[in-house]
Amino acid sequence: MDDQVRGRLQRLLQGIGRRIIQDVPAELDACELCRKSECSQDEWIVCEERIAHAKCLEAIQDKTES
Repeated sequence: MDDQVRGRLQRLLQGIGRRIIQDVPAELDACELCRKSECSQDEWIVCEERIAHAKCLEAIQDKTES
């Protein structure tokens, strides 16, 4: 396979990947790790993992702003 065809194929696959794979918003990282398919709003509000993750994000943000 010559370099030109390989380059086109690589760009095509990258384009497809960008359309399929999306970044998870930082505030939902803990939910992504939990892998529970659905939470009720009551469960989400008191979720210890989500709350701890949110506190870590706030601490990091505070450090970067200082």
